[in-house]
Amino acid sequence: MGIQSKTARENFSRLRKALLQLLDEMRGLAEPFLSDRPLVKGTVYELKRKCGKPGCKCAQGQLHTRMVVSASERGKTRLQVIPRGFLVDTQQRVRRYQELRRARSRVVQIHRQMLKVMDQMEAMRREELPSPGKDRNGSGDFRG
Repeated sequence: MGIQSKTARENFSRLRKALLQLLDEMRGLAEPFLSDRPLVKGTVYELKRKCGKPGCKCAQGQLHTRMVVSASERGKTRLQVIPRGFLVDTQQRVRRYQELRRARSRVVQIHRQMLKVMDQMEAMRREELPSPGKDRNGSGDFRG
C-alpha cells in the first residue's frame, strides 16, 4: 500500500532529501582518496634544543633549531628530522595526509547519519503480513 498519510509522506520526502544531500557530500569527500600523490603522516614543527656543551651559544639562550615531523607509530611518538631543502615538500605531504584523515573522519560521520536515515525510511515503508486466513478484504484470499 505504501505510505498513506500526508504527514508521513512529507516526512519520508524529507528523509529522502537528507539522504541525497549526505550522498552528495560524501561524493565531494572522495578527492583525497583518489589522488596518488604521496603523503607523510604526522605534524611538522620546529624543535628547539640545547646541545649541552658549556661553551655553545645554546647555553646563553640561542637554542639549536631543526624542523621535524612528529608521528605516532605503534603507540609511541617518533620525531624525524626534515632534511634541509625538503621542508616545503614535506609540509605539503603532511597537509595532504591531514586532509585525507579529516575527509575519512567526515565519511564515517556521514555513513552513520546515512544509516540512521535509511533505518527510518525502512521503518516507514515496512508492512506486516496479514494474519493467516484473512486478506486485506477479510476473505482469506492473498492472491492479487
